[in-house]
Amino acid sequence: METKTKIKKILAILFSLFMGNLLIPLLSKLFPNTMLSILPSNGTVRSFVIELIGAVISIGLLFLFHKTRVLKITAKGLATGLICGLPFIVAYGLLMLLGLLNIPGKTLIPTFEIVLVVFRWFLIGISEECLFRGAVQELFMDIFGSKTRKSVILSIVCTAMVFGLSHFQNLFAGVKPSIVLVQAANAAALGLVFGAITFRSGRSVLPTVLIHAFIDGAGFLYHGMLWGASTVESINALSVGSLILIPIYTGIFIFLMRKSITDPLFRRTCQTVV
Repeated sequence: METKTKIKKILAILFSLFMGNLLIPLLSKLFPNTMLSILPSNGTVRSFVIELIGAVISIGLLFLFHKTRVLKITAKGLATGLICGLPFIVAYGLLMLLGLLNIPGKTLIPTFEIVLVVFRWFLIGISEECLFRGAVQELFMDIFGSKTRKSVILSIVCTAMVFGLSHFQNLFAGVKPSIVLVQAANAAALGLVFGAITFRSGRSVLPTVLIHAFIDGAGFLYHGMLWGASTVESINALSVGSLILIPIYTGIFIFLMRKSITDPLFRRTCQTVV
């Protein structure tokens, strides 16, 4: 790829990150009164609207950079993606069960807000997966290539690092610095797995959208969002001990991208091109 084209792709990545990840937080900091007057006063509704805007922006970026293919999937691709994500579905399914068992005796938020919270989990999955595994990872593949295992892994690693760093914006929302470090490190490792799942699913983001939504939903439920805890409170409930997930996530990534599985995928791709 020519240097000029690579620069355009890098600028496209930076533009995507700004629009999909930094625009609303930046506007909230620069024009707090204006944003408060525009957005709903109810915290749950406001968070829902913000995530909805984020999802629309992320999908818009896919159209802008002609990456809408990541929104398509085959039945085999969906099955493969969900099977690859099975450890997360099982683990966070148990966490969600524990959260549901905590509900008796709690005063829940209004039903309307509960519905918005649940939809918000999916909006988070849509906005972050379309942005990172959709636009950003695909743009990295444009730069490094997508025909070899090495180039794809490099694209996934770069995307995962950016995904982790993006969580530092939570400092502006009031998350403790130490917790932001933990969250960013875990997110980077999780991004490796999400990148691998996306690739194994035929480069479709739909499986990771579902898995991402399920993970966030389980975590927020367990930490009390349905009975009044805010997003910031839920994130601040993380502990340094959760860093143990980093080697686990990394191991899953290595397993999913092992040569015995991925090399045949590249060979089939090359045969299709020929």
